[in-house]
Amino acid sequence: MSARKKVLLVEDDEFTRFMMKEIIATLGVDVEIATNGQDGCDVIAAAPESFGLILMDLHMPQMSGIDATRQIRALPANPPCDVPIIALTADVTYHDTMRVKKLGMNGFASKPVTPGQLLALIDEHCSAA
Repeated sequence: MSARKKVLLVEDDEFTRFMMKEIIATLGVDVEIATNGQDGCDVIAAAPESFGLILMDLHMPQMSGIDATRQIRALPANPPCDVPIIALTADVTYHDTMRVKKLGMNGFASKPVTPGQLLALIDEHCSAA
């Protein structure tokens, strides 16, 4: 497997964080955890070039994944922060998919996310240049 950048997992549910972190680690990819949208924004603002992919839960207390994505896409950076962001949600409706695209997210994965889905997302978005 080629060298890869890190994945940022922004997820408030402890069990989901644990399971996804374990799966990502078995793929040989480094993962950093943020437990809410504000923490995710802070991590990305500090080092956006460190991450090849953000996996963002949409529904979190304190700051939702929707608001966090808006803030990340509006970060004052040159060039703009274009780290791929994948929405994680159990609610995959047409309305949700359209909202995700309008926010500047690159796609979505329905929960529970399988190891195969994670591998495909990482292969598609996170390969180091």
